Amino acid sequence: VIKADNMTIFPSLFSSQVLKPGTVETVYHLNLIDAWQISGISVPTYLNVFMEKIVSFYMEWPKFQQIGLKIRNAIFTLFHSRSTMKPGKSYGYCGVLYQVEDHRLKISVNGQSLQHHDELILLNEVPGIGFSRMKSGQNTRDGANFLPWQPCTIDTAIENPALHIGFHLSFPDAHSPQCAQIAAGKEVGLDLNWAGLSITTELVDLTYHVNFYSKKNGAIQF
Repeated sequence: VIKADNMTIFPSLFSSQVLKPGTVETVYHLNLIDAWQISGISVPTYLNVFMEKIVSFYMEWPKFQQIGLKIRNAIFTLFHSRSTMKPGKSYGYCGVLYQVEDHRLKISVNGQSLQHHDELILLNEVPGIGFSRMKSGQNTRDGANFLPWQPCTIDTAIENPALHIGFHLSFPDAHSPQCAQIAAGKEVGLDLNWAGLSITTELVDLTYHVNFYSKKNGAIQF
């Protein structure tokens, strides 16, 4: 996704092709916006911008996020509110090359044709119900303690305790670009079921790895 014009712009799939076994090239069109509805009626665009600011404020205060989720779910239920994706202004295209390498996925992003954006955000998400644990060094957050987006280090992992599997990110040269911020998060609620690791950057070209592992008898196996 990208940040542009005080909104989050989401991708729609433009094209996808298998170049060879284990290698897929995908092009995304950045043209979808999160549109809010109350009782099935779309709200004006300026209210979408207002909701975007509310979400941004909410994400900056991790200690209030759990109660915020409960309030959000109650309000959404009361007013029959929900968000849907709808086509909006085009902000260009972003190519992504996915390559399988042993127990990791190499992801090469080319966003040179993107237009008028402030930030590029690369989301690596899985179902939040199963992947309920965040681990960073000796710091472990489980269940309700694993909150929506919070800054973290590149070695932070997300795990599924029941399946004994997890994943973390890395960069090819083992050093994060200075203009890249890493965050981990999870939300499970009304219309929400995700956990993930994100990279936020001003770069338009970036390569990184998603590394998968299993944990058996307490030991990490790649």
